[in-house]
Amino acid sequence: MTHVVTGVVRRGGRAVRSLGPAAVAVTVALIIGAAGFADAATGGNFLLGRSNTDNATSVLTDSSGVPLSLNAPSGKSPLSVNSSTQVNRLNAQYVGGDSASQLQSTGGVGITAAGVNIPLTSTFAPVAATGPLPAGTYYVSATAQLFTGGSEPAYCAITPGVLNDGGGGNADAYSQAAETTVVTVPAGTEVEEECLGDGTGQKVFNAAITAIRITSSSMGTVPTTALPHHIMPGLRKNPPVSGPPKS
Repeated sequence: MTHVVTGVVRRGGRAVRSLGPAAVAVTVALIIGAAGFADAATGGNFLLGRSNTDNATSVLTDSSGVPLSLNAPSGKSPLSVNSSTQVNRLNAQYVGGDSASQLQSTGGVGITAAGVNIPLTSTFAPVAATGPLPAGTYYVSATAQLFTGGSEPAYCAITPGVLNDGGGGNADAYSQAAETTVVTVPAGTEVEEECLGDGTGQKVFNAAITAIRITSSSMGTVPTTALPHHIMPGLRKNPPVSGPPKS
């Protein structure tokens, strides 16, 4: 850019020599402005509001504070890039609006000790728990082995959840309970598997529960209707037995 300015000054040299110092300064400024700088090249000054080009890496260092601060109006991004290439060692507070604590893998698990039998009563009571969970939405699965005695049914369910979508039932002696649900909980919440029995001498053992936090924004596809019996051989025609509501 300098050679352009110099050439113009030479051609107007006679006029410039006839002017005073102040007029010379104004004239040079007008010539530079008229040159219409498109960008600042390597080694030049950084021009605000203009395109700046460089063929080497520019380094900005501040030994006492933040080297660069960008402010944008509400709803506008303070920074944009033209490449999807990963930026190494970039530490960010949010990814897609989620904080690091929201993105990190988390969950909870609980299981009854081996050989421990928990007596069942006529009201739902915890048999396995995840422990306190961070806030979020969790996929929860629970199972339990029930001793029904062959008389009255026994049921288990996940709470917080839909208690009337429990697992269990009645059998000659033993019944397997299995439940699955998705729950959204506040921080510090424990998700539990709870069971009850309608008879006497009933017990639950090998109870276990697992909760895995869902980080995807998609919750998947919700089934609309059950498949007919003739499509899936062995699928019983009658709906599964639902447990009674929590007392």
